[in-house]
Amino acid sequence: MAKGDYYNRYVWLMNTLLQAKRITFEEIKTRWEQDWCCSLPKRTFHQYKQSVQEMFDVIIECDSHNGYQYYISDIENFKTDRSRQWLLNSFCASNLVKAGEQIKDRIVYEDIPENSEYLSFVVDAMKRNRKVEITYLPYEAETPTTYVVHPYCMRLYRQHWYVLGFSETHQALRHFAINRMKNLVVTDIPFVYPDDFTPESYYYYSSGIYVDDSLPLEKIRLRTYGNLWYYYQSLPLHHTQKLVEKNDDYADFEYQLRVTPEFMLELLSRGDKLEVLEPKSLRERMKRELQNTLKRYKK
Repeated sequence: MAKGDYYNRYVWLMNTLLQAKRITFEEIKTRWEQDWCCSLPKRTFHQYKQSVQEMFDVIIECDSHNGYQYYISDIENFKTDRSRQWLLNSFCASNLVKAGEQIKDRIVYEDIPENSEYLSFVVDAMKRNRKVEITYLPYEAETPTTYVVHPYCMRLYRQHWYVLGFSETHQALRHFAINRMKNLVVTDIPFVYPDDFTPESYYYYSSGIYVDDSLPLEKIRLRTYGNLWYYYQSLPLHHTQKLVEKNDDYADFEYQLRVTPEFMLELLSRGDKLEVLEPKSLRERMKRELQNTLKRYKK
């Protein structure tokens, strides 16, 4: 069996355990035979169970006092770990492609960013704390430049992968978009990952990948109209989001963050479905941006 087929079966077992919460081997075997049209020996099940534990870093236990039911004992840790959630979703998407081969013209996907092959190189460098040489072409440049970078972390934002690392050229932290890389080489030169750095803390008060600690930390109140509040409820604009007021006409959200260019673009993209209430400086800034937009249409 091809390695990809094994992965598909591991994902199937993981999803079955997540959906059922608690399930016996006989129930797993019945579902397996329905979906895979083959038998599932108990020895094979235990092999797959071990592989699932290693792949998704979970613990699968058997409750012998309650009908020998299998369950994921550390399920809450898994649900709050975004990296493992993303891994499972990625494999599920791969399974979707395979399952939908006969109706592939009826499934629409987003474009995959260029140079995705560099992702595995960056992951390898991060695991071994090795410097990388990135030949990079920013949007505003005509010729690429090579930088020596200490890769600290990676971030997926709006369909693009970014590497955040210490640039020896800039002597500061910099983002490098994977799709703007012309070449990437993992060197044998080690670097020291700083003990006081965590990606979560670095991005905590920012929206997107733009981080500027010189910007003031502000309490922001936004008013949403129509169905926009449903969208923000299901997909929060920022992790500090709080719903502070809701009625039939509007819903108000509050945030604690730094107003970056990316955050401004998000606000402007919502048109008349969104209104900035606080702070006054941001409200006035939005007015100016909208007035400038109107001027373009008057020409």
